[in-house]
Amino acid sequence: MKKLKSVYQRMYKDKKLFFLGYGVLYITEMRRVKNLTEIPELRIKSQELAETWFKLFKKYNLLPRKDSKIHSKNGVYTFCTSALSIYDLINEVKRLPENEMDSYIRKRIANFTYTGKSPLNKNRIKILKALKEKPFLTNELGRKINFSLGNVLRRHILSLVNIGYVKRKNLSRGKIQNSLTKKGDIFISNFIKNIDNIPIISVFDECLKNKQLASDLMLLIYELEMGAVMERSPYLQMKSKDFVTFIFNVCKKWNWTDKDSIKKRTFEKYDPVYYFYLNSRSIDEIYSLSGPCCDSDKNNEFIFATSLRKPGSHRKIGQTKQEILKLIENNINTVKQLSFKLKISPKNVRAALNDLTKQGKLIKIKINKGYKYKLK
Repeated sequence: MKKLKSVYQRMYKDKKLFFLGYGVLYITEMRRVKNLTEIPELRIKSQELAETWFKLFKKYNLLPRKDSKIHSKNGVYTFCTSALSIYDLINEVKRLPENEMDSYIRKRIANFTYTGKSPLNKNRIKILKALKEKPFLTNELGRKINFSLGNVLRRHILSLVNIGYVKRKNLSRGKIQNSLTKKGDIFISNFIKNIDNIPIISVFDECLKNKQLASDLMLLIYELEMGAVMERSPYLQMKSKDFVTFIFNVCKKWNWTDKDSIKKRTFEKYDPVYYFYLNSRSIDEIYSLSGPCCDSDKNNEFIFATSLRKPGSHRKIGQTKQEILKLIENNINTVKQLSFKLKISPKNVRAALNDLTKQGKLIKIKINKGYKYKLK
């Protein structure tokens, strides 16, 4: 298969691919807002990744008019997307492979109120649905949708007229008939088809038929959620059983996992997580089809992981313990840093570090979710 540009480069011209990525972001990285009036907020720990996605959202005009910039706090980079971007997301991908979030996003769309010149307003949607049945006089329309505020109703109708979704016709005795334009009929038909009624097939399902699209999806997920990329068995672990199951089926389809099922891990006082391991072949193939990553650290992990399987890449760890001690003395003191420097797998580096710690030559210090080492 011919090598294409990176998935991130292709998203600038491939709208479907961009929204596939947005779907992944919404499932994995969007702040879980409970207030339906709040707009989505993307939260990423990588500055390079946040800047790349910010430029993509700007390219597709999905940033809010106010506060259109990246914020940084405690190593987390955040920016908001426009409220209406979630409608574009669902309208494009049709359905998210995560049932709870798919249901919630449809609820948010159905409860839009202040949307300016857009037809995406719950009262305007009611008007368009009623007019899809047949034309109505203004008073009849108000009774049909149980809307008693005449002036407000007329303002909504005029807004739909201004954007070309509704046309009005003066009848006898000052009566005005309201009906849909072709543009309005297409919009509300798509809304009913894609929002009110949940489609059976989504863009995500194409990953089970298109290997390139599946690889693009996996690289995006690798940058956000995958663990142990530098190990021989990378894994995906999430609280969403739906999403992990979907990704597992994609990996089974393209022989990127040798496992037969996903596993469940429980923790006291915490929600359970679901996970599965991928095989080492998956790293080589996914990176070759869809890489490089936009986060330089993650990209280096991929390059390192693929180099471990080249002839002559393995070394006897016993010959490197003295090198490890010298590197730690020079403040290269985490498993990842040592693996990169020595071009040895993290598993073998950990074995050497454990031996050196037991021998009393090193001290192991907890840092965040990992460890660093220093000379004793």
